[in-house]
Amino acid sequence: MSFNIEFQYLIQEIQTLGQESTPRDLKVKELNLGLMELNPTNVFADFEARKFNFKYFAGELAWYLNRDRDVSYIGKFSNFWQNITNPGTNEINSNYGSLLFGEQLRWVYESLARDKNTRQAIAFLNQPKFQFPGNKDFVCTMYLNFWIRDNKLNMKVQMRSNDIFYGLTYDAPFFAFVQQHVWLWLQESTYPDLQLGTYYHSADNIHYYEQHFKLADTIMAEDTSSRQTYIMNLKQPLFKIDADNQFILTETGQEYINQVNALVDAKAEASQYYSLISKYMLEECTLTTTF
Repeated sequence: MSFNIEFQYLIQEIQTLGQESTPRDLKVKELNLGLMELNPTNVFADFEARKFNFKYFAGELAWYLNRDRDVSYIGKFSNFWQNITNPGTNEINSNYGSLLFGEQLRWVYESLARDKNTRQAIAFLNQPKFQFPGNKDFVCTMYLNFWIRDNKLNMKVQMRSNDIFYGLTYDAPFFAFVQQHVWLWLQESTYPDLQLGTYYHSADNIHYYEQHFKLADTIMAEDTSSRQTYIMNLKQPLFKIDADNQFILTETGQEYINQVNALVDAKAEASQYYSLISKYMLEECTLTTTF
């Protein structure tokens, strides 16, 4: 099923099974214990009322690949992060590249390579060190759990909290990007016939804020049955992690970052970022049937 339809189902679930609450005095519609089963090649929410922002996704991905906690770079793509920096700094906690691209993801890869049936291939993101007064950026993702069954690599992303508009719409493509990396590494080194399995996205609390109430209703009313969809098929890894847990950009990965930087410097149009993403990982088709 396309991610657009899954996204509409999720809004419907929140509206019919969820409730309203006011964390930090901000009104939200929320659902506790939400779960989505996704095809990790179909993870882009793109609607007439809210088109997918390929410029932001391109920049966020480059920022993660740089593993840079400073918000100066990502601020060229969105001012969102500037509002949640740590006290007295220009840094945030939720640069997922800085949390994942090293020891954590190497552990996942080695666990699966050693034992195809392992239940220990887990990468942790939120950590006790983020529990401090005044923290505005309490990492939303708890862990990624990978397992192989029926010769398919599956992944579960466990969130403590997830905003469907500012979070999920960009989290899903990024974590699918990570899943596809692990899959390609394992194919290359250990299991050449390994297939790509399911991406399970789970959140203890999944929600959207009052500013998006009307947008959610508009998206619910859209007919997406024959809408163009974007398919992520990563052509080759953009990074690797060696046996010493050292993060290494591939030539392709460094080329990608350089091209994102060039587009920023040239004040490029949004369509140019779409073309860039397409070069490395994107296909496009009209979806009229389920996967």
